[in-house]
Amino acid sequence: MHRETFHYDYVYVIHNFLTSVECARYIEMAEGIGFTEAPVSTSQGQVMRKDIRNNLRLMSDDPETANILWQRIQPWVIDPWRHRHAIGLNERLRFYKYEPGQSFAPHCDGRYRRSDFEKSDFTFLVYLNDDFKGGGTRFFQPQTFRVVPKAGSALLFHHPQLHEGEEVKSGVKYVLRSDVMYRSTNADHDG
Repeated sequence: MHRETFHYDYVYVIHNFLTSVECARYIEMAEGIGFTEAPVSTSQGQVMRKDIRNNLRLMSDDPETANILWQRIQPWVIDPWRHRHAIGLNERLRFYKYEPGQSFAPHCDGRYRRSDFEKSDFTFLVYLNDDFKGGGTRFFQPQTFRVVPKAGSALLFHHPQLHEGEEVKSGVKYVLRSDVMYRSTNADHDG
């Protein structure tokens, strides 16, 4: 494994995080369960907005797999806050499937709050394949740059980073997603 930094410590990739065999197993497992249309989170709750997001999603609460992934990624995770420390991955794993013509318009990822003391701050995303065209992850601030999906690579980024899942032109793109959870030493301190 090795790290490639795109924007200081706020957007970076860990290459060769998963093997091709592991990636294939995750894809097979997700396809075996099945995908559904993915909603968008708004102030009014979850809504279907195909003009913003039209990919497919599978959600799976799996603390065991989250812990296995955490043990591998933990040495690469940063602790940028003085009063908050990384403690693991969100056990709610999301598998995304993008077919030709599907994308996710520019957005910022939301924070998951497990409690007053435990909140997510970084997105953890693993590209499970790369045998498709298009489908890059493009970031917009402070400058525009693109992360090209490579099977087995993990992309980590701070939730407030504006980004998009670019349209897949051909083939099918698969992604595994979770969040890095942080524990605060003070419930009033939000980081």
